Amino acid sequence: MPEARSSPSAARNRRLLVRLARVCMILVLAITTLSAAMRLTKAGVGCAPWPQCYGQAASQSAGGADPAPLSDALVAERLAHRVLALAALALIVVMLALALRAGPGLGRERLETALLLAVTLFLAVLGRLGAQSPLPAIALGNLLGGFAMLALCLRLAARRPVAAGGFLRAGLWLVFLLLLAQVLLGGMASATQSILDCQGWVECAQAIQGQSWGVLDPWRRPEAAGAAAGAPVQWLHRLGAIGVLRAGLALAWALRHHDARGAALLAVGLLAQFALGTLLAASGFAFGLVLLHNVLAALLLALVARWL
Repeated sequence: MPEARSSPSAARNRRLLVRLARVCMILVLAITTLSAAMRLTKAGVGCAPWPQCYGQAASQSAGGADPAPLSDALVAERLAHRVLALAALALIVVMLALALRAGPGLGRERLETALLLAVTLFLAVLGRLGAQSPLPAIALGNLLGGFAMLALCLRLAARRPVAAGGFLRAGLWLVFLLLLAQVLLGGMASATQSILDCQGWVECAQAIQGQSWGVLDPWRRPEAAGAAAGAPVQWLHRLGAIGVLRAGLALAWALRHHDARGAALLAVGLLAQFALGTLLAASGFAFGLVLLHNVLAALLLALVARWL
């Protein structure tokens, strides 16, 4: 049965929900950025002296050594993360209550706000149960959960996505899945401390020879397994970057008549992300650039998810 026409009350509630979703999107972007900073710090990115110190934490953990005490900066990041997470949770509850009492006309918004609350609660439970776990699966769960929250906030904050069917919809799903795979591989690179295991396409292609592909198992505890043990992750990530760029630019071209601004943002974001990936290797994977790479990936995934 088709949904009833939006009443004036539903329209007002929709406008208010959009405003709250925009605030929520800013909060979630701050939360995911802090989460990425903590994950990268835990992985050893930017340790001193860099990059000689990289991977020492994994070696100590594998050897049963006690973890190093938390720095003041990391303690402050964790506190800010918890405060922002509580603020976002409270705001999402208000958004869901607003959507539920709005009557007919906000069916999609009710569903997406309920999903937003479910993902938020999932992340809260995951954070409590897996805070000390070294498994990459825990880090990937946090990463994907934060990105899903950002995508849902963007869908609620933006205008209804353009109708896409047939070839265009298939292209949207293809680019979305390619971006998702890239996000997972990037998360695995930091979770397994394999960021420096190889540099460049040729070196990574050579480094994967004789290496175990078991490093891709998110339920496998990372260990100091020797030089270039994580090369398969890096090689796949570089291969995926080319696929995402080509498929994403083709999608942006196909979307130019449906959503010119969104298509332009997608094209510029993809080119910037690819250039940033190249710059990362040249800069020795500076902490700030790695963090920016993570934030831009979250925004690109959210942008494409908005059209689905």
